Amino acid sequence: MSGSAAAVCTICTDFYDENDEIYYISCGHVFHRNCLQIWHQRSSLCPICRVQYADMKRLHLSFDDNVAEESELNELEVKMQSFESKMEKLDDQLKETELNFMRLQEQYTMAQEEIKNLNAELSKRSDSETNFLAIQEQYTEADQIIKTLQEKMEYLSLQIEGKNKEIRLKTMEISALKDTMEDVGTSVVGSDSILNEKLKIMEQKLEHITAELQKEISVSTQLSIDKMKLQSLLDQYGAANLEPSQCVSVTNNNQKQKQVAEERAQTAKKKTLPKDDTHLNSIIIKRFPSRHIHHPLEDVIKVLASTMEVELSTNDILDVRILEHRNRNLRSLNVASLVVQFKFPQLKCDFLNNKVRVRNHPVYNSILIYEYMDDDINSLFRYAKNKLKDCGFNNIYCQNGQVMASKGKKHAQRIHIKSTAQVDDMLTSRSEDKKENVIEELKAGMIRLANDRIPSYPSFKKDASKNERGIKFDEDYYEYFNPDC
Repeated sequence: MSGSAAAVCTICTDFYDENDEIYYISCGHVFHRNCLQIWHQRSSLCPICRVQYADMKRLHLSFDDNVAEESELNELEVKMQSFESKMEKLDDQLKETELNFMRLQEQYTMAQEEIKNLNAELSKRSDSETNFLAIQEQYTEADQIIKTLQEKMEYLSLQIEGKNKEIRLKTMEISALKDTMEDVGTSVVGSDSILNEKLKIMEQKLEHITAELQKEISVSTQLSIDKMKLQSLLDQYGAANLEPSQCVSVTNNNQKQKQVAEERAQTAKKKTLPKDDTHLNSIIIKRFPSRHIHHPLEDVIKVLASTMEVELSTNDILDVRILEHRNRNLRSLNVASLVVQFKFPQLKCDFLNNKVRVRNHPVYNSILIYEYMDDDINSLFRYAKNKLKDCGFNNIYCQNGQVMASKGKKHAQRIHIKSTAQVDDMLTSRSEDKKENVIEELKAGMIRLANDRIPSYPSFKKDASKNERGIKFDEDYYEYFNPDC
């Protein structure tokens, strides 16, 4: 019975159950009713022994429940064994996973330590970079101060040189006046009160020139003191810059050496190459609002040109750059200076002629537009303006990159100032003219005095007829006061 409980249908390979309809054929083999019907539709031979059969009959079987339970128990045991083997495999996998996890945990800890070390090193490098930037900013500031002091020293040197020349001229003037006074004193002894008045006037002029000379000497002395103070300040800044420079790496030193070499090369090029004339078509726009500056800068200039009713395209602009303000007060005003180089000089003239159109503009009313001057022209302009003012040249201006001077009259002659040496020559010639004027005044005064003392022509002719000795005396006296001598 146990065998039939464990019997299997060979067609569907399922165990027989008490609820199944079981049939057998003539050869004795047993199958499920449905399985046998389906098989008979394909073949009339027994699926097991291959004997032909004609019909099938139902088989009634009784199943024992204990046997079924035993079969189920066996199945459960088989499943249990399968599960146990799987559990063992999973346990092995779990142990291997735990080992891998421990390895990964150890690697994670090492990676965390390495990340901490890298963060610490990165923080140190960030601090070093911050310190370097601060030192570099201090160095740049000190360098700007040094350049400003050097420019001031050069300006003071030029002033001292000019004052020394003026002192030499004044000394020569005084010496000439003293000689003239001595000549006048020896030649006109015993003259009347008019001559004494002339002498007093000459003495007053001499005192005035002496006072001017003393003023020039005091100014020259003060300029020398200022120059020495600036030199000491320059030395202090130079010594202060040496300390932060030691913190900079060797690479920065190499960069400085390269920069110095490039500056020297540029200086050599300046000596050999012709002077750049790009300033002839350039203007400088001062106090331009920084909030309206954006790139490209050409668009900013085009907007300004449209406000000034000047036709301008991008191709008409060769270059636009921003100048850094050395004056900190202008930096706090949030304004900037722009240098614009045009392709044609007419555009520069249009900008200069139409600059009045922006005076009442709500955005551009603060800007100032001038003709651009390079450093050489600017220094020459300031030098000429400072020196030639006392010579009567009240109108010193720059036109088309040239420094011009005139005496302010409507049809006054304009003089092209080309160098500081020309200014010094103009000062020297003026001093010589003054000296000659003084000497001419002295000569004219002496001639007038001599003419006042010589009698009229009829009396002189009458006296000359008396004796030859008197004629000789009068001729010698007249010859002494001859203005042509």
